[in-house]
Amino acid sequence: MSYSDLRELLAALEKNELLRHVSAEVDKNWEISMVMRWIYQGYSEDNRFAVSFDKVKGFSIPVVVGAFGGSYKTYALSLGIDPHGPKSEVMAAIRKRWADALGKPIPPVMVGKGSCQENVLKGGDINLHRFPVPVWTPEKDGNWNRGLGFLTAPCHITRDPDSGAYNMGTYRSMLRENPAEMGVNFSLGSHIQGHVKKYEGRGLPTPVATLIGVDPAVGLASATRIPGDMDELSVAGGLRGSPVEMVKCLTIDLAVPASSEIVIESIIRPRSERPHDIEGPFGEVTGYQGCATYSPVMEVQCITFRNNPIYQAYISQMPPSESSKLRHVGMEALTLKKLLDAGIEGVEDINMPESAQGRFIIVSIRKTDDSHPERVAREVFNILQPRLGKFVVVTDDDIDIYDLDNVLWALTFRTTLTPEKRDIHFIEGLSANALDYSAAPSLEAELKKRSGEHTWPGVGAFIDATRPYIPYPVVSLPPARYLEQTKKDWARYGLPKLEKEALPRTIVVEERYLAEGKATMDLMPRS
Repeated sequence: MSYSDLRELLAALEKNELLRHVSAEVDKNWEISMVMRWIYQGYSEDNRFAVSFDKVKGFSIPVVVGAFGGSYKTYALSLGIDPHGPKSEVMAAIRKRWADALGKPIPPVMVGKGSCQENVLKGGDINLHRFPVPVWTPEKDGNWNRGLGFLTAPCHITRDPDSGAYNMGTYRSMLRENPAEMGVNFSLGSHIQGHVKKYEGRGLPTPVATLIGVDPAVGLASATRIPGDMDELSVAGGLRGSPVEMVKCLTIDLAVPASSEIVIESIIRPRSERPHDIEGPFGEVTGYQGCATYSPVMEVQCITFRNNPIYQAYISQMPPSESSKLRHVGMEALTLKKLLDAGIEGVEDINMPESAQGRFIIVSIRKTDDSHPERVAREVFNILQPRLGKFVVVTDDDIDIYDLDNVLWALTFRTTLTPEKRDIHFIEGLSANALDYSAAPSLEAELKKRSGEHTWPGVGAFIDATRPYIPYPVVSLPPARYLEQTKKDWARYGLPKLEKEALPRTIVVEERYLAEGKATMDLMPRS
């Protein structure tokens, strides 16, 4: 199942009880952010939902948050996947969909007209302040006291002036006092940055189309770090199983998805004509208030939007959040596929916990030899660099890598730390993102660097948490069949319904380990 626009997804979310409406009037300058922060910290992920704020003070446009990344369930439903099965099965389906989309992208197609251009603002009518753009971190974000918020869910489209290839990425954009301008904060090495440099080299402005409120496949592709040789709009077509329909912009030489809620057509002038200006600070996905930086200014040429438009936003700030959910699910899927494509043997699964945002990675493997974990770890760093990757933990495949208690158990009791052998290794020559302030020697040094490159030298840590020798003792849990029988008889005990019914992975896999001679119950002393 695929959706033609955001509205079809919202209907599906509501049908699946994954969307709630707030009918009370809310203030965009603090209240939307506060409600959503409670959604993410007050509910377990299984019970989180998207929210539509139907009455925003001073505006007639509703604001929707959490539609894509409210949880793994909303993410799955955004791809047309049934979100109600066991989490492991839902996540497996998400990863398969990503693998298929990357393997068989479907290019977009042009159409004559689109609903995104039902209303047009040009010249003196251009006014970004007419949209309910929330303030996300009151008293900390740039310009918060003026009620000038940040676009957090924009999809920015640019085109390479040499090849004509399209690029799409999600980079926050700060409203400015001039209602026909906004800042944009794109990361070092991003494709949009490369396009801007190429246009500047020719003395030309860079055309940029900014989408708000999109077909979910478009939004998910935009928020994920797609390989540089692939077109995000084609990957979006692969995710949805059909081509994205595009229409020509009215004032710049680009095309955009026809069903977008709002489209902002802009140009970025060469730096020699329009110097970069302050953008930020902003509450970042790493959980810290990001420093302000000098960034390009986008000059709006035209705004088009649908009748009765819906404004879509992502909440960022401290994980868990919508932006952290979007990043980690997509990055997990891509990293796992690249590991498998690289021919690394024995890789079973990968977990990149949302809170660590691509800097802590747990991989489970069927270990073939003592050097196997290190080969896996080095390939993970190779995939994620530059900027991502800090800790890589490799475990055996009997570890439930989604159960951090189980992972910590493996770290503690399988990682060898003796004078003769140390299973914690450091990988030199990496780069760390500027948002990881632990990599900067001081905040003063970080602030000085903000006018230039946004990375610091980094070092990675690889932890081998696999069993250090074979055979290894069995775990201190009863065989699976005993727990299975007890679960079947649970109602007889008169106890509340079990919240978690999955058996511990360690004992499920141990049956195979015993058969293969990798585990042993022979713990008697030798004479």
